[in-house]
Amino acid sequence: MPKISDIKVGQVIRSEFDQINRELLRRYAKASGDTNPIHTTDAIAERAGLKGVIAHGLFSSGFIIKMLEDFVGEDGKIIELGIEMRGMVRCGDTLITEGTVTKIEDKRVFLDIKQTTITPVEIKKDKNVIKKFEAGERGYISEKDIARGLVKTKEVDEGTLTYRERVAAPGHAIIELNE
Repeated sequence: MPKISDIKVGQVIRSEFDQINRELLRRYAKASGDTNPIHTTDAIAERAGLKGVIAHGLFSSGFIIKMLEDFVGEDGKIIELGIEMRGMVRCGDTLITEGTVTKIEDKRVFLDIKQTTITPVEIKKDKNVIKKFEAGERGYISEKDIARGLVKTKEVDEGTLTYRERVAAPGHAIIELNE
């Protein structure tokens, strides 16, 4: 656990998770008791107007809580957490969770929270698609995503990766650390 004297305004704590898949969502559904099939069955999710299963909101929120708990350790505590679930989290996404320190008062640390999804679409080499991810196969990326500048490219070992990067859950937190 960090000491309050070690924390600085502007400091960022971060975690990343890239193993979201259907089996994990099925296990979460069973453990949580939330067995709504839009989280586990593509055909039902599609009938509901989705292009495939989506993760439970509390599934992705759990990564925010875990990041904060890992940071505060056994002697610290989470005082407040508020988040808005704005974007769907899907199989194949990488979930990046960040907390940026905005203020420190006594033993309390105030953070802006941002949870972002990175959704891979395809990899091209010499203008040919050499790998298509689920987002590309199922059409998860919309014209609205493109117009909003959320679709990006970057060079990877295999070629040029096209992906969407969007904030799925913004929010805030207050944690308390002991000296």
